[in-house]
Amino acid sequence: MFIILKQLIYLTSFIGNVLCIECHYDGTPNFAASVGGLRRWIMAAPSECDKLYLLQKPSPSSRHSEVDWSAPDNWKYPKFKEARANEIILQPGEVLYVPSFWFHYIVSLNINFQCNCRSGQSNSRYSSTIHKCGKF
Repeated sequence: MFIILKQLIYLTSFIGNVLCIECHYDGTPNFAASVGGLRRWIMAAPSECDKLYLLQKPSPSSRHSEVDWSAPDNWKYPKFKEARANEIILQPGEVLYVPSFWFHYIVSLNINFQCNCRSGQSNSRYSSTIHKCGKF
């Protein structure tokens, strides 16, 4: 028996020591599985986009925040301090589900290994929120 997949699945892996992935969102859902080490994830809902100062189009990085989340400049980005977010320390053996269009900032806390599985399509209820932020 054969199963035909109707959507693409992408598998990636990351190995890092001192790694910082700047705040951004992905347009597809993502599962992040920690195989070893620790990673700090800070996640914000799509409804927070007006406080995150996203880079403007036509920048190829328009899914990214202008703010340096490791040292935010509250004078330059005053609304950023009002943004609400969740912090997760992803530990070995845990899997984190990251919905489409959720913002995430990731810092490696030590040497770590993570595998990701991302689908190639999004049917997210959050797409209309991102549209309101002018991201499409």
